[in-house]
Amino acid sequence: MDLFQAVILGIVQGIAEWLPISSEGVNSLILIYFFNSSLTDAVYLSIWLHSGTLLAAVVFFRKQILKLLKNLRHYSFKETPYNNLTNFLVASTIVTGIIGLPILLFGLDKLDFNGNLATAFIGILLIITGFLQLFIKNQTLKKLPTTFDGILAGFVQPFAGLPGLSRSGLTVSVLIFRGYNPETALSLSFLMSIPAVFGAEIVLILLDKVTFSYYLLLAMVFSFIIGLFTLNFLTQFAKKFNFGYFCILLGLISFTPLIL
Repeated sequence: MDLFQAVILGIVQGIAEWLPISSEGVNSLILIYFFNSSLTDAVYLSIWLHSGTLLAAVVFFRKQILKLLKNLRHYSFKETPYNNLTNFLVASTIVTGIIGLPILLFGLDKLDFNGNLATAFIGILLIITGFLQLFIKNQTLKKLPTTFDGILAGFVQPFAGLPGLSRSGLTVSVLIFRGYNPETALSLSFLMSIPAVFGAEIVLILLDKVTFSYYLLLAMVFSFIIGLFTLNFLTQFAKKFNFGYFCILLGLISFTPLIL
């Protein structure tokens, strides 16, 4: 990795991580077509670039994370916002680990495809979700996350390890279909990414799949800065505009890899 490559990949990761365009898929395509990388190496490097956006998510949700940790001292099975959130995140993390670990260990070395059609499929799901939001105005919205929904979201999340499948697109679509309001769906999707990405990075280190360098660190810094800015913009945008149109817009963006 050189300086130019580090800056480009870091910026792309910081923007695409929170959109339904798979950041891993886009970065993998850039590495393959412009930097002559193999698909397997590109995917491993793309996964590692999530370290920067992981830190961005931790900084952005720092208040909620601190409240979650403080609540552990008083945790019970009683329904409260942070008890339920704890149950949701534990369930999603366990299911993600059960499904995602075999993909990391045995699946990525056998990759021989690009994920453009998969990304478009996620776009279709988001467009359908957007129209549902526009036309089903009186739907009952859930106020607290549930363990079952954590299992469902955790089931789809690890498939984002395959290039082209968007983690945010998969999880937000599932949560919206399950009746969560837009702001909650986005927050839950971004929060559940933190333990999942952290676990994936640990696995990559143990498998010795990433060679550390100053340029790799620089790419992570760029992904952190751009990721924090994009995350803030995206959540503010979702609050100010009808989420039905928001989902449709993100779904249409998902088709850009097929056009370019």
